[in-house]
Amino acid sequence: MKIENIKRWARFNMHYLGKPRWDTGITPPEVLEFLRTHKPGRALDLGCGTGTNLLTLARAGWRVTGVEFALIAWREARRKLRGQAGLESLYLDSVAEVDYLQPPFDLILDIGCFHSLPPEEKAKYRHQIERLLAPGGTYLLYGFMKTPERPRGMTEKNLAEFDKFLELKSRQDGTDHGQRPSVWLEYIKKA
Repeated sequence: MKIENIKRWARFNMHYLGKPRWDTGITPPEVLEFLRTHKPGRALDLGCGTGTNLLTLARAGWRVTGVEFALIAWREARRKLRGQAGLESLYLDSVAEVDYLQPPFDLILDIGCFHSLPPEEKAKYRHQIERLLAPGGTYLLYGFMKTPERPRGMTEKNLAEFDKFLELKSRQDGTDHGQRPSVWLEYIKKA
């Protein structure tokens, strides 16, 4: 593991020693709306945290797989999902290193993971989305946009790379707690 990955791993685990501000325990309304308008299938949550959205998806009839980088969050997700019908797998790994996952997934969900990846991992991650998402499948992405004050985040160029194999269905720009530019994106994989 590269030194930068070790630092990132330690940073995320340190957040989970307390209550990270992003781990609200609430499934976002954008995901709930998606569940109301789509029949269950197979879902992958990249950066699943403590498993809140996996649990919501499984209770809605989806077969779910999660990938989480932070050991403390992964352990809590395992505890939370123990015995839950619909759970296929829960992996402790980087979202860019998931060659072992078997496609297709009808839904891939990423709430706040892609934006935290270093540039070289963003390319690997995009390849995994392209490989794993079923034709006609949905990719829901929420993340922060990069700004001069905040060097981590997504750029318009990062997002344009998805256009090679995904079609943008909707985009909602906003701010996180009125501070940081953020965006919700819903993509459909081109056939």
